[in-house]
Amino acid sequence: MVVGIVAEYNPFHNGHKLQIDYAKNKLGADQVVVAMSGSFTQRGEIACFDKYTRAEAALKCGADVILEIPTIFATSSAREFASAGVQLLASTGIVDNILFSAECSDKNIFISESKKLVELEESGIINNEINALVASGISYATARAKALKTFLAEDIISSPNNILGIEYCRYIYANGLNLNIEVMKRQGNEYNDLSLSGKLSSATSIREHYKLSKDFLAVPDEVVDLYNNACFINANDISSLLHYKLLSCNNFEHYLDCNKDLSDRIKNKLNEFVSFTQFCEVLKCKNVEYSRISRVLCHILLEISDEDFKVAKSNGYITYIRMLGFSKNGNKYLGKIKEKSECPFITSPTDDVDYHDILSSDILRIIQTNNSGSITPNEFTRKFNLTNI
Repeated sequence: MVVGIVAEYNPFHNGHKLQIDYAKNKLGADQVVVAMSGSFTQRGEIACFDKYTRAEAALKCGADVILEIPTIFATSSAREFASAGVQLLASTGIVDNILFSAECSDKNIFISESKKLVELEESGIINNEINALVASGISYATARAKALKTFLAEDIISSPNNILGIEYCRYIYANGLNLNIEVMKRQGNEYNDLSLSGKLSSATSIREHYKLSKDFLAVPDEVVDLYNNACFINANDISSLLHYKLLSCNNFEHYLDCNKDLSDRIKNKLNEFVSFTQFCEVLKCKNVEYSRISRVLCHILLEISDEDFKVAKSNGYITYIRMLGFSKNGNKYLGKIKEKSECPFITSPTDDVDYHDILSSDILRIIQTNNSGSITPNEFTRKFNLTNI
């Protein structure tokens, strides 16, 4: 049995280790393959550690193979993030189970509600509702979230983890993928909770605590030294680069998730820019929530346009499999992935690697170099480390 997990590991913490342990000890997984976001996350923020550090943390704690979700989808809505993550795992040809954690641990509810969602989409009913909401001036992602509340059980869409679970299952059933679904009940505090709640705390609270204390709590002992020796990156470290990008552009409408109203709002408020997170708050209003704004600003910085997204999605989300690391146990399955995968399997960038994957890594590398005072290799000169874990 090979279990696949879609994750961000921003950073990897005790809850993530608990999930991998569940896959191996409870489900009996021979391998755990992780589809992980790279240098930027689904919230539209730069990751707190580079992708190789986050991959190594997961490998130290039981994961076997870490693969990178393309940047265009890693920074997109929950629907597209989930779709790309599942497709990446399915493209390996070896993953036969998808495991996710959610507040609801009844997989039968996820299966029934996701099948209902697929039927609603195929009939056009939910799409009509979404289109009507979009016409009122809100984003597609927000419109979809509101539509889900209309048609699906309220308790199943009450949290980000449940919504992601629905989206994982929706993609599996909509595309007829031969993947079994497993759900582990999520433990600890809420996804966006800023306060630590003991050994099982959210990634958000762990990052916030570290910024104040320079101390990592609620993370496995195996990764403490790794984190202490790595360069921590704050969401606001992109502020200067973003500010320059905003000043050098006159129109933001063509960027992913940005309409004319938001583009005008960015231009009109630009003289109030102090930092990335502060500017998100400045731009936030009744019809435009923080998460959408942060993603839009991320797309502007990373030069991700609507057209880029449409092309990438029309190509089936995944056109190559980029490996970030593997364990000794994972090494046994690399040959099978190369044999069975639906697309090229790579360890280093080639001409086929998407421009945005390289750009996002370069931006993180620039910040990492500035923060640490030491030169960090780029994607083309970095040597691939064979992780002997």
